[in-house]
Amino acid sequence: MTKKAKKGSRRKRQKTGLNRSILDVGIGNLKALIKSKVTEAGGFYTEIPTKKVKPSQTCPSCGHQKKKSLDERIHKCEKCGYMCDRDVAAAQVMINWFRGQELVSLDTESSSSTLCGSLKQLGAKKRKRKEVSETSSSALGGKM
Repeated sequence: MTKKAKKGSRRKRQKTGLNRSILDVGIGNLKALIKSKVTEAGGFYTEIPTKKVKPSQTCPSCGHQKKKSLDERIHKCEKCGYMCDRDVAAAQVMINWFRGQELVSLDTESSSSTLCGSLKQLGAKKRKRKEVSETSSSALGGKM
């Protein structure tokens, strides 16, 4: 669907615009599908603001940023000496960013508090909340 327009075509600009819109919709649909599947499985879906965080340029150990070219496949920090694969370091930076964010409490009693802890603890809290809502709904005769 996104092939280039044929040579000598009078609608080259139109085809270019169509290609761009098809590709934009494809990424949006992929994000929506991933989000729905992750939330359906009981997980968390978070988009990392990569322009702000710059995961491939940031050291996961100390936070120092240094611009790298794409051919540099190993992350070596000048400040702290941390060294590992560049993709692994970027994943660690994204995990550190996610863990540093405030997560809204899943408690029904205090919705304004925040949770701190591992993702395993957050999952247990979410399951507990689901059980509480199911029992209260069955106590009301299924009408909630």
